[in-house]
Amino acid sequence: MSWSVVYVLALGGSALLGCALTAAARMGGHRYGVLDRPTDRKNHTRSVPVTGGWAIFGTFFLMAGLGGLGAPALAGSMPEAWDPIPQYMRNLAGVRTELLGILGGAAWIFTVGAIDDVKPLGPRFKLIAQILAVVPPIVAGVTIRGFLPYPVLGWALTIGWTLLLMNSLNFMDNMDGLCATVAGTIAVVLAIAAAQGGELWLPVLFLSFAGTMAGFLIFNFHPASIFLGDSGALTIGYLLAMFSIMTTFYQGDQPSGLPVLIPLAVLGVPIFDTASVMFIRWRNGAPLMVGDRNHFSHRLQAMGFSVRQTAVTIGLLTGAVGLLALPLRYLHLGAALTHLFAITLLFLVIGALEFFGRARPGA
Repeated sequence: MSWSVVYVLALGGSALLGCALTAAARMGGHRYGVLDRPTDRKNHTRSVPVTGGWAIFGTFFLMAGLGGLGAPALAGSMPEAWDPIPQYMRNLAGVRTELLGILGGAAWIFTVGAIDDVKPLGPRFKLIAQILAVVPPIVAGVTIRGFLPYPVLGWALTIGWTLLLMNSLNFMDNMDGLCATVAGTIAVVLAIAAAQGGELWLPVLFLSFAGTMAGFLIFNFHPASIFLGDSGALTIGYLLAMFSIMTTFYQGDQPSGLPVLIPLAVLGVPIFDTASVMFIRWRNGAPLMVGDRNHFSHRLQAMGFSVRQTAVTIGLLTGAVGLLALPLRYLHLGAALTHLFAITLLFLVIGALEFFGRARPGA
């Protein structure tokens, strides 16, 4: 069996499982009243379950948790003709601690988000909870290292990076299908980046997550019959942060040090959206943590894009920026700077679209 077959099975299997668990989560949301009810500030006209996080965490736990932790035991029952895959599965016992750390943090932030979906916890408590979610992976050794001289700097950067992505993906959950589309796209790009770096198991993990997003989108694409809720959006941001930390972008024999910027580009669209919205709120004197319609997605809608067109467009931009950044690991300084300039131009395009969206009457 080749690794390409494993990747297809991971993607397809997680999509099927994600679809099934999303259907179950939707029924559970209706049954137990975990609903987002329509108000004057919301676009939907009927109560919609906010239990998407149940399906996403459940799928990830089953695919990555049980699959990754149980792989060494399963390898013994696989035909030796499938080597080197069985042998590689046996070696996964060496990453069991890291995987448990990530699963522990994901379980915590999912639980906090699920409670918040039922009874709002307040921003201060949620911030503390988000910081605590990063403790298990740090203890397990999943931290940003790079060129940092002291481990404590890596811990602080890991916490800051994870908080940024959890809140960026949560902010991006402002329209049917948008957050899951962007997250699935990022996961596919990270899978390619991991494969380019010689990793074999990480692409399986990332593609399992991308398949989960695909299965969820069947019910979440406009008109959505289930929402992510904080339990879903925060979990998605947390896992993408962990995925980007686990992926090796820079190695000592590369032509320049610019590959360390790859994760910033791959995850740049949600980060840029968060930064621009926070700047607009600060400039207007509005509360920083109160929702509004200043997001990139809202600007596209003001220009005439439908909800589906908006989700697909932002997903395509996310993929374009991420894929354009991947060659940085192979390019010498001059060519790498050209790629970075092209990426900057794409973000300028996003900024221009935001400006014209605001300039349009009624936007």
